[in-house]
Amino acid sequence: MYLTLKHIHVAFVALSLLTFLVRGVWLFVDSAMLGERWVKLLPHVVNTILLASGIALAMYLSMSPGNQPWLMAKIVGLIAYVGLGVAAFRASGPTARKLLSTSALVAFAFIVSVAVRKTPLGFFG
Repeated sequence: MYLTLKHIHVAFVALSLLTFLVRGVWLFVDSAMLGERWVKLLPHVVNTILLASGIALAMYLSMSPGNQPWLMAKIVGLIAYVGLGVAAFRASGPTARKLLSTSALVAFAFIVSVAVRKTPLGFFG
């Protein structure tokens, strides 16, 4: 069960990044694809499964953010990633979009580094 949950979680981590990158490229080239219903819906589906699998993993392993500082760091990083990503797609100018998109990608990389290293400092440690 653990390996199944972990593989689902990791696969949806990759899908989350891929959907963000593709939508980001479409944003920068002002593609009409961003207006498609499935393009708007897919990231929500992917990220919901990603979050649900992460919660399931934590529950299966009896982990809580209060007892695992690195897990709390992932949650804080996730909030930053989502906030920066939403802001990037809502920003009006290309400079703000680039800055916010890059910041969201740094937050994503931080989350992955925390998960891999199991330390709340991630790549800062």
